[in-house]
Amino acid sequence: MPQYPSEKFQTGQPTRPPRPPRPSPSNLKGHPNIRSTPEYKRAARRWLSVIVATPVLLVTTYMLFDRVYGNKSPKKLVQRPSGEQDSTSP
Repeated sequence: MPQYPSEKFQTGQPTRPPRPPRPSPSNLKGHPNIRSTPEYKRAARRWLSVIVATPVLLVTTYMLFDRVYGNKSPKKLVQRPSGEQDSTSP
C-alpha cells in the first residue's frame, strides 16, 4: 500500500494550535509615535546637520592646510586680453 505524505510525517503527537495574530503597530496602546515628538525632531535635525557638515569640514580643512603648510597656492583665474572672444558665445 503506498504511503501518502500526510501519513509519512505523523508522529502520533497532537499538533500545536495556530499562533495568535500579531498586533499591528497602530493597535498597540500606550506607545506614542516617538518620531512626532519635538525632542525627537530636534535631535534628528542636529544629527543630520552633523552628518552633512562633517565631510565638508574635513575637505575644507585639508585644502586649507595644504595651502598654508603645503606647496599649493590658491587657484587664480586667468585674465584674457579684452580683444579675444569666448568660443562658446555666439
